[in-house]
Amino acid sequence: MVGVMSNLRTLALHAAREPAALLAEAFASGAVVAEQKTNQHDLVSTWDRRVEEMLKTSLAGHNAVFWGEETGRQSHAGPGQVEWIIDPIDGTSNFVHGYPMFSISIAAAIDNAVVAGVVVEPVTGTEFSADASGAYRNDERIVVRPAPGHETDYNLITSFPAAEVLHRAPEATALFGELVTNFATVRRLVSGALELCHAACGIADAVLGVDTQPWDVAAGSYILRQAGGRYITATDGPPHLADHYVALAPGRESAVLTSVFDSIQRL
Repeated sequence: MVGVMSNLRTLALHAAREPAALLAEAFASGAVVAEQKTNQHDLVSTWDRRVEEMLKTSLAGHNAVFWGEETGRQSHAGPGQVEWIIDPIDGTSNFVHGYPMFSISIAAAIDNAVVAGVVVEPVTGTEFSADASGAYRNDERIVVRPAPGHETDYNLITSFPAAEVLHRAPEATALFGELVTNFATVRRLVSGALELCHAACGIADAVLGVDTQPWDVAAGSYILRQAGGRYITATDGPPHLADHYVALAPGRESAVLTSVFDSIQRL
């Protein structure tokens, strides 16, 4: 099984490289056209659809099935069958608005458990990946930044509260205030896969995700866990299927974030 996972990681890396180069070229040209998917915060471009089809073509075979952000879930995988979970552009809003923080995210799951993950950042060419042997950055084992001395010195990344959360729970602003007050920095990257990879490296000390989708987190959460970090959800099911999460870089703990996360469950 270890060999299978390694092969899946390698296959996903190869599949991501050509579309990543095309996305980098399109981003540099500044000629990206997008439309609203559900609202002005949720955008989709022709590149999202094109990249997803390219990835599905490259990864097809071996009786695999697909679950993509743009084309949906092909079918539920059977026992022992590989399911590729794909986000062709995680951070489409950044891609469209000219902000260089977006990625291609690919995870391989077997029996509803992620066994390999790849996240590629087109602008820099940085490749994060993981399989049973560990977590890697550009094929070198991830080296984690040392943890700050106290959680008040933490760098937190979160897109909470999004507009959709504020519409249903305006009191979420108070919880955001707790985060801003208690942590050294609170950043919004708007690319869940990259946020989790930054936690895997200790660039982010913690990440808070709310109302996520499997394609947002499947690869990144696995890379984080294989690097020695923790991915905490409020459910007993597969981690990548949970709606909300707290991600902690290796060697980090946070009572404040745990408290806020508990409150989010009640919104």
